[in-house]
Formats: sequence, structure tokens, C-alpha cells
Amino acid sequence: MAEVSVLFLGDWLECDVAPYLAFASKERQASVARFRFTSDRNRSLWAELFARWRLAEASGLSPAEINISHDEQGKPFCKYLPLSVSLSHSGPYIAVAVGKSNVGVDVERKRKFNLSISRRWFRPKEHEFLTSLPEEERAHAFFRLWTLKEAALKYTGEGLAGGPETVNCFALLEAAEKGDADALAGRNFPLPREATVGVVAARRELPDKARMFTIGQGENGIYGNAVFTEQDSIIS
Repeated sequence: MAEVSVLFLGDWLECDVAPYLAFASKERQASVARFRFTSDRNRSLWAELFARWRLAEASGLSPAEINISHDEQGKPFCKYLPLSVSLSHSGPYIAVAVGKSNVGVDVERKRKFNLSISRRWFRPKEHEFLTSLPEEERAHAFFRLWTLKEAALKYTGEGLAGGPETVNCFALLEAAEKGDADALAGRNFPLPREATVGVVAARRELPDKARMFTIGQGENGIYGNAVFTEQDSIIS
């Protein structure tokens, strides 16, 4: 079964990244340097560091032994590990999914959206579902569906270029409840501050919970003095 882990950055979103850059790959260091804002640099840096730690935990290796590459479409992979990895970040959240078979994950913080987006990129029944809801419920429902779409397109490796409208969210959710073991299925996990995680995998690999972590400081940290601490599990 795949595992979904979510890192809440909190105050670390605005911390100086310099003490932790040395732990990142040369490619990630170059990417971080191109960002203008501290929050963007932190999301980029900790996405790689957290993903490498989760892969290390799953494989029995150390984070220093984990190298994450990307294919031509940007899909991450570990060349010498029999594991699939997917990652996403939004606001103060970083989500990482690790599985023995293919998996896709997306996280989104709640924010304003325009129904023109769902009209353009959602299937007719999905858009109709949103418009049928009270206005105050639409944003949360929109991002539940959107995270499933992005997770499904990360699963296939197409990314958004594959077309969000090609993903049938209701079929994914239904397959999670009563599909066969090989059916492609999706599930959401709620996060604090009305953020949402969506994960897509074969039903037999679909997780039924996500794990939440925060960063602190302490001796013998994973990266320098950075310590990951697990919080209560997030249950769907």
C-alpha cells in the first residue's frame, strides 16, 4: 500500500534556507537560488529533502543515499529504487506519496477560485455538482476535485498538459469504494486550514490515511538540526 505523508512548514516557510542547502542536490540548489521569495525557496528545498527522507524510511537507506531524478515530463523517480514517488506543495504544505507501484499526489491550500475554471477544465457533471452547492462550500469541493485531477495526471506522468478535463473524479472516488483491485482509484484527505490532499493509485495500493509531520530543531537531526516530528494521523 502506498503511503502519503504531509509536512506542515509553519514558521519554517519563512526561515533562512542557507543552513540546509548543502543537504540538497546540486540541481535543487540551483533551482532554489532562482526563486525571489523566501517562501518559494523553502517549499522547493523542503519538498526534495522531505521526499528523500520518506524514500529513505521506505527503503532502509539514508537520505544521503537517495537521488531523485525527473523524466522529460518532470515526473520524479529514483533510478535504483523499486519505489514510486510523487510530490506536491502549496502554501505551508508539502505532500509526498511513496509506493511499490505507481502513485500520484497533489496538495492544495484553500483559496478563492472562479467557476470559469471548473467550466473550462472540469467535466460537465463535475461543474454541475459545484454549481449545485451553496457558495460557501464550493471552494472546498473544488479543491477536492482539483487535487484528484492533478494527482491522476501525475500518476500517468502527463502533468497538467494531459488535460484536467480528461480525469473523471467521480469515477476515481467510486472505484476507491467498490472498484476491483487493479482499478485506478482516488481519495482525499482533509488538512488543517481547509487544505486538501488528493492521491491516485491502483485500488489495492490506495492508502486509507495520511501521516502529518512538522519540523523542529534538535540534536542529531535528519538534516543538520532539522527534526521531523509526526503528528496525529489524518483519517479520511
